[in-house]
Amino acid sequence: MKRFTAYITHSYDTILRMCRVMDDTFFFKRKILMALAGTALAVMGVWNIESVAGLLFVMIGCWMLASLNLPAKNQADNIKKALGGQYPANKYEFFDKNFVLYAQNQDVVTYDKIRKLVEDDGYCYLCLNEQASYMLEKASLGTDLEKFKAFMEKATGLRWGKPYRLSTFNLKAIMELAKGSDSKKKKK
Repeated sequence: MKRFTAYITHSYDTILRMCRVMDDTFFFKRKILMALAGTALAVMGVWNIESVAGLLFVMIGCWMLASLNLPAKNQADNIKKALGGQYPANKYEFFDKNFVLYAQNQDVVTYDKIRKLVEDDGYCYLCLNEQASYMLEKASLGTDLEKFKAFMEKATGLRWGKPYRLSTFNLKAIMELAKGSDSKKKKK
């Protein structure tokens, strides 16, 4: 029995957003370490600004801070190149035991393949692993959004989470990362 239908029409912006969400969800520790190292290098450089090494430290530190989102952008650029500018329009149909993606071909995915459920302001992401995710537009679910989210939690045994962001990083997120478990893992 079909439960829900959702859609997304991709563009470069949606691909970039998906890559950034995946990066922030699965590789946020790397981003934190890079930000800390970049800050430390920049501070060390400022203390020794009169020397060539000090200037070099400032430059490297600033470059590290400025390139925190570079892996996601590179991945989005690679996807854009692979698609040749032909972005897909995807349709999803959700059933009791699986969902079907209608794109260039038809993919049937069982709910046990989903590793994380992630959402941001406009989209839901059904993450299979660090490299693969299905993205759907929340607005395409209309008034069924909350029912859909509850259904997906029950079907997968997972809870919805949000990607980590440096701008909203808090003590709870630090504790989750330190424990090596986050709110997006399976419920017990």
